[in-house]
Amino acid sequence: MRCPPPLPDGLADLARRQHRVVTRQQLVGLGLNQFEIRAQVAAQRWTVWGAHVVLLQNVEPGHRQLMWASLLDAGEPAALVSHSALELAGFRDFADEARYVHLMVPRGSKVTASSSVRVHESRRVQQEDHVFRAGLRCTGTSRSALDAAAWQRWPRFACALVAAVVQQRLCTPPELEEAMARAGRIRHKAHLRAVLGDIAGGAEALSELDLAHTCRRSGLPLPDRQVLRRDAGGRLRYLDAEWSLDDGRRVVLEVDGTHHLDVQHWQADIRRQRALVGPDVTVLRATALELRLEPQAVVADLRRVGVGRAGVAPPTPHRVVSSQLTQGSTEF
Repeated sequence: MRCPPPLPDGLADLARRQHRVVTRQQLVGLGLNQFEIRAQVAAQRWTVWGAHVVLLQNVEPGHRQLMWASLLDAGEPAALVSHSALELAGFRDFADEARYVHLMVPRGSKVTASSSVRVHESRRVQQEDHVFRAGLRCTGTSRSALDAAAWQRWPRFACALVAAVVQQRLCTPPELEEAMARAGRIRHKAHLRAVLGDIAGGAEALSELDLAHTCRRSGLPLPDRQVLRRDAGGRLRYLDAEWSLDDGRRVVLEVDGTHHLDVQHWQADIRRQRALVGPDVTVLRATALELRLEPQAVVADLRRVGVGRAGVAPPTPHRVVSSQLTQGSTEF
């Protein structure tokens, strides 16, 4: 394996901008002729990608280089979409599909085949939806999130992905709603629309979406979610879900994900629950897995402590109120 050769000054700047991936037309524009290009390829200093793209190296392309190669090979109006566009926007992805480059092209387009590139053909490649990130043409964040979600097999995973995009502050529910209206018919649309309503009400984690769905199915009132309360020391504390009852009592439900099994999280959770419990506060805990697979058990316990009785005050998302917590509370 040979190291990439030094580049002429005029080509070095373009190579830096495009991660050493260029088109033959760009090379000719910089003064090289086709004989010089073929000589570099024949000497195994450069490698070709399809008919139009040249990699200024003789090693396998990296992930970002694959983005450049596939996009330059397809030409306009092709664009990076789905997980690839989200990656360029800064999304911390968790899907296996993120390891591929996702490219959208007009139906019938010819592109260079690669096991690392997923080509999505469309009759409606809308250039007004395109933006440039790091020099690469891609769809906007809201459209990219919807595409990534709609191309998932399972609606639960699609909902989790959209929730994560909002949680990472890459776009808002209204922006996703607008993109959905423009997209027309897409897979999982009913599930995604319901999830966006839950997210707009304050549910960002998938477990919170599960809780909202469980409350609706069982007839329980929706709780306040991610409530901010101040302890006696003035520090703000977040509560996963809280119901205010007619008799002045409050019921708090803490939903634990898998990270709560860590010893440090477990100890902090115990201290937090101990600090919250009082004459007017009841704290219940459930795991995210229990809420997903056995929601009826959680509902039964909530009903047992008074949630769902007539006259319960409606929830107000994201309230900031004072709470008489002990000085020993731990921050969460």
